[in-house]
Amino acid sequence: MLKSLPLALGLAASIASTPALADPPKPLGALGRWTLDLRASRFNEALTGDAPIAAELDVTKDDGSALAWTLVEEDPQGVAAIQFADAPLNGQATRAVVNMVQVNISVTRDGDHGVVVITEGESGRRQSMKVWMADPDTLKIEQDVDGLPGPPDQALTFRRIL
Repeated sequence: MLKSLPLALGLAASIASTPALADPPKPLGALGRWTLDLRASRFNEALTGDAPIAAELDVTKDDGSALAWTLVEEDPQGVAAIQFADAPLNGQATRAVVNMVQVNISVTRDGDHGVVVITEGESGRRQSMKVWMADPDTLKIEQDVDGLPGPPDQALTFRRIL
């Protein structure tokens, strides 16, 4: 019995030091419907045109490895902008639709509760957005539209409605 004790201790130490299989990535917590909080948001109308009068974001997939969403912005005339995307969170390029035009998009995780989204159109215009959950019912987006160093061009706040 005593002879097997060192073997058992060695086996236990070996098991304890073996790296565990990686935990699957956790969802961001963004699944659901969101509405734009206009008062808490900041727009750069000189760069992007008139600010919307309303916007709704519907996140339909948030499984830790991919995000899918639809964003609809409204202006006084009706739909001002629309975006559809379903992208892996590993930075792999995929296609999305922005205002009925296909664009290249890549999304990478930025910590446990955020992502960075890079969008490039056929014209070569590049836009980046840092998106994160500020709390369970608040989604923040810092948008860089012009590609120039400095503070974000726009800062949007969405509140959970469902």
